[in-house]
Amino acid sequence: MRSGAMGWKLLVENSFDDYHLLTTHATWLDYLKSSGVEIKRPEKGHVLPSHGLGKDLGNGHGTTDNVNFRGRPVAAWIPIYGDAARPELERIRAELVQRLGESRAKRVADTNRNLVVFPNLVLLDGSSVSVRSFQPTAPDRMRVRAWALGPVEESPLARQVRLDSFLTFYGPGGFATPDDIEALESVQIGLGAYKEVQWSPLSRGIAKEGEQLNTDEAHLRAFWVQWDKLMRAA
Repeated sequence: MRSGAMGWKLLVENSFDDYHLLTTHATWLDYLKSSGVEIKRPEKGHVLPSHGLGKDLGNGHGTTDNVNFRGRPVAAWIPIYGDAARPELERIRAELVQRLGESRAKRVADTNRNLVVFPNLVLLDGSSVSVRSFQPTAPDRMRVRAWALGPVEESPLARQVRLDSFLTFYGPGGFATPDDIEALESVQIGLGAYKEVQWSPLSRGIAKEGEQLNTDEAHLRAFWVQWDKLMRAA
């Protein structure tokens, strides 16, 4: 559990806007590269119909789906997991293929998903699987709870990979969370200048029809449309 000096709805945006990764978490990406991880977008049509998708699921719910290059405990090995873990993750991958088929197993292991359940529940299926919930304690403060999830039948080695992966990225001292907190608290301070800057634009992809990318903002707009609808009806 942790607290943050920002309005809780900022964490909703942060949890499934996929474009902040390259800039906000550049240190983590540098760490992956220096550890031998190949960060490369696949050709269009590989696993996903595009490099990534964003979806408005209705009633304020939304999700993003993007191609995995950062490893997954189920089941995509990368060097930071250590050589000893490689056979175990390959075994898990083989079991996925046997149970789900090659195409579905690839979808499970080679893509990441962030799902927002309106208004304040987030399921993160990336570096590890985690559930995040947050509640306001003041207009500009919130309390966040997060849980790491894993299958009960997981081997001790696979469980260690999962927990290490969770802490390395999502943990309170990991590569992601401190960056996100600093960014969101800075945004909250900036919102104090509302007389000069009255809007927080969410217009990416607004003129597009059909498929929305994970780096567009249709799924973010959907959250705010539902929030506005409920507030106007109150």
